[in-house]
Amino acid sequence: MDKAPDLDGFKRIRENGVRAKYMQPVFPTQTSPNHFSVATGLYPESHGVVHNCNYNASEGGLWPGTNFYTTLAVNEWWDNGAEPIWITAVKQGLRSGGNLFPGSAANMSGVGATLQVLETADTPTDETAWHERIDVTMRWFTDENLDMVALYFEQPDITSHRVGPDDKDIVDVLMPLVSRTIVYLLDKIEIFGLTDHLNIIFISDHGFQTVDKTIKGDDAISLMRYVNMSQVNFMFAYGPLALIEPFDGHVEEVYNNLTAGNSRMVVYKKEDLPERWHYKNNDRVTSIVVVADPGLDTYPIFPGFHVNAGDHGYDNNQVNMRASFFGIGPSFKQGHVIKEFESIHVYPLMCHLLDLQPAPNNGSLDVLIGSLRNSAKSVRPRFAVLVVAVTTILLHISL
Repeated sequence: MDKAPDLDGFKRIRENGVRAKYMQPVFPTQTSPNHFSVATGLYPESHGVVHNCNYNASEGGLWPGTNFYTTLAVNEWWDNGAEPIWITAVKQGLRSGGNLFPGSAANMSGVGATLQVLETADTPTDETAWHERIDVTMRWFTDENLDMVALYFEQPDITSHRVGPDDKDIVDVLMPLVSRTIVYLLDKIEIFGLTDHLNIIFISDHGFQTVDKTIKGDDAISLMRYVNMSQVNFMFAYGPLALIEPFDGHVEEVYNNLTAGNSRMVVYKKEDLPERWHYKNNDRVTSIVVVADPGLDTYPIFPGFHVNAGDHGYDNNQVNMRASFFGIGPSFKQGHVIKEFESIHVYPLMCHLLDLQPAPNNGSLDVLIGSLRNSAKSVRPRFAVLVVAVTTILLHISL
């Protein structure tokens, strides 16, 4: 019998803190929209980060080289009037940091986090680099007197795309790496004398779905087969989500052709998008939105093979898209399990822990106040906050 992977880090935060049965991500279940919803307490239609990549559909614009990493540096993609926690902190006299956390290197109306580190495609992702990232964060709290930091780790997302979420490398290598990193972080917090002063919130942004690589030929979602491209101003297929903006007067025909094109995708006119997605009321969302069934991706033209072995971006009600939440520190209960909740409720919780007045948001402190030892909303001690985003903590692995 194979030895079970070492997940002592998860055991420590589970036994000494709070965990949720699961956290429901926002739609689309992509990295940037979900991190920004955690940071702002807003749905994507309200904060405007409706996709991992910046584009201008009305101008048919997806700029050459645009991807997740380049978009992190495009300030206007993030600066839409929303107020993330690191800006709320600065506006109210605290000091904040963003260490690779998506959106935290952008300035909102000229205001930014006190200290910022931007993730790029060349950012090291090995365990040594992760330890250095934690060491920097600890020094921010102790040497730079920061009150809150948003810290980001990019695995096991990267590898899950390449090999799929059920691959042995994920179960036996990546999740233990995440667990060891948690141990390293908690030990460093103690070494730096922060144990009694720092609340840590661990989240993931979404789950993961295995891509069915046996789907071939006509069964694969190849969008250009279904539409007359002379009628389309903008078409962007990205994982299971495709955004399409027809030229004026062609929405109905393009929609009908797509609907008849492949039974393994759902085609929506913008006005018919499900209300529970909170996605339709934003000018950046195109007139037509396509979402593939779980296990499939969308392509402009199917290349004959599936680029990813695993993916996310599907309906946020899908079980495999569920995210994670753990809280540990002086304010959190110990060994406590809370029911599932939407990720927008993390922002008001962070504001409460930092004794900040929240900016307008879609969340409610009532949802998570019961996770705290003192559930009073009035006068309370203020502790520093570290929110740690480990993209794709896989819930199907026993934690």
